[in-house]
Amino acid sequence: MTPVLVCSVYVPYQIEKLQALMSVDFYTAWYDTQYFQFLYDIATLVSYFNATFNFAIYVFSGSKFRAELRSLLCCKEKQGTRLFGS
Repeated sequence: MTPVLVCSVYVPYQIEKLQALMSVDFYTAWYDTQYFQFLYDIATLVSYFNATFNFAIYVFSGSKFRAELRSLLCCKEKQGTRLFGS
């Protein structure tokens, strides 16, 4: 989430810069707006991929996680101690 948060913090400064540039050169401001939107979309995709890969890593490497996920999805009671509480 760090790249998305950095982009979100930078948005007010970028908008101010683009508004000033809009009165001078509309096409350059439009290009810069589209470029910033592209970077924000890439940052969002990176955060989605990170969450997806983390889930896959947990499923493939964690036997306790797999057991809990299986019991959660199948609505079955797992024997022994539970990982996520009672």
